[in-house]
Amino acid sequence: MKLQINLCFFLLLIWTITGLGCGEDSAVTSVDPGEESEQTVGVEEGDSSQLGMVSGIITNIRTGEPIPGVIVSLLGHSVETDVEGKYVFTEIRYSDSHSLMVMGLDYQPKMKKFKLRAEQVQLNVSLSPKLGAVSGTITDGTTGNPIPGATITLLDQMQTTEIDGRYNFTGVPYSQAVSLMVIAADYQSKTENFELRTGRVGLSIQLMPATNPETEIPQFLERFSALIESLDIGKLETIQELFSKTYVAADDPITLLGLATGVIPAMFDDVNPTITKVFGKYDALQFQFNKIRVEVTNTRQASARLTLHIMSEEGAGPDKPRAEKREIIVDCQINFRKEDTLWKIVFWQLFNVEFL
Repeated sequence: MKLQINLCFFLLLIWTITGLGCGEDSAVTSVDPGEESEQTVGVEEGDSSQLGMVSGIITNIRTGEPIPGVIVSLLGHSVETDVEGKYVFTEIRYSDSHSLMVMGLDYQPKMKKFKLRAEQVQLNVSLSPKLGAVSGTITDGTTGNPIPGATITLLDQMQTTEIDGRYNFTGVPYSQAVSLMVIAADYQSKTENFELRTGRVGLSIQLMPATNPETEIPQFLERFSALIESLDIGKLETIQELFSKTYVAADDPITLLGLATGVIPAMFDDVNPTITKVFGKYDALQFQFNKIRVEVTNTRQASARLTLHIMSEEGAGPDKPRAEKREIIVDCQINFRKEDTLWKIVFWQLFNVEFL
C-alpha cells in the first residue's frame, strides 16, 4: 500500500514539472529561424518633430523663363521669388497634405499639392499668363481718315489693317510693358507702349504723313499736261503708267459727252488708243488743269476737283483750207491712288462740258 502511494506521488511530481510554462500567463512567441523581420519607422501626419525645406523655381509656361516677384505661400507664410524666379521655405513640418499657392500679378494663380517626407523637396511650378485683347483703329493724323494696309506688330503677332483701318489682337499675355509698332507706307512709323492688365485694351493710333498729297497731286497733273502737250508718240508708255489698271471713267451722261470728244479715255484699255489718236490728229494741244482743290483721304488716296481747259489745233490739209481750232472747258473730279511709290488715276468723272 505504501508503495502505491509513493508511485502516485512520483507521477504527480513529474506532471507538475513538465506542465510549467504552458499556461496563459507564461506565453512565449517563437520565430522561425528561416523568416526575416523588416521594420519601417514612419512619421505620423502632423508630426512636427521632423522638419524639411521646400524650394523651387517659378517659370512662365509659354517661354520657360523665370518669373521674379511672384508671391509663393505655404502654411500661412509667404515669400517673393528673386530675380531668378527662386523661392525657399525652411523648417516645414513633414506632412502628406501640404499645399503651395503661387500668385503672380500677370499670371493665373496656381495651387500645388505635395508631400514632404524628406529633408529637402524641389518643387518647380510653371504659371500660365493671363491673356487679354488689344484692338483699335489706325488713322491719318491730319485728316482723321482710316489707313488701310498698315502693318501692326505686337509681340510675336502681326496684322495688316483692313479698309476701315481696324486691327484686333487676341491671346496677348498681361504685362506692364507691352509695345505695339505701326508701319504704313508714306507715314512716320510709331511705337506705343502700354500696360495690359484687363481683358481688353482699346488703342487707336494716329500716324503723321511723311508725304503731302496736296502738293504731290498738282505736281502729278502738271506732269500729265506736259506729256499730253508734247504730242510725242514715244511717250505713250509713260502716259499709260499714269493710269491704274483698274481705271474707269464714270458712265453718267455728262461724262459720256466728254468722252465723245476723244480726249479722255473710258477705261485703262482705251488709254493707248485714245492718246495715239490725239497725237495723230492735232498739230497743237494745250491740256491745262486749273482751280485744283485736293481732298486727301490718306497719304495713298486722294481726289481733286478741278477745271480742265483743252485747246486744240488741227492743221490745214487737202480738205481743210485753214487750220481748225477748238476749245473745251470741263469741270471734273479725278480720283487718285498711290500704287507702290507712284500716284495713278483710278476714276474720272465730268460735271460740265462747255464747248467754246
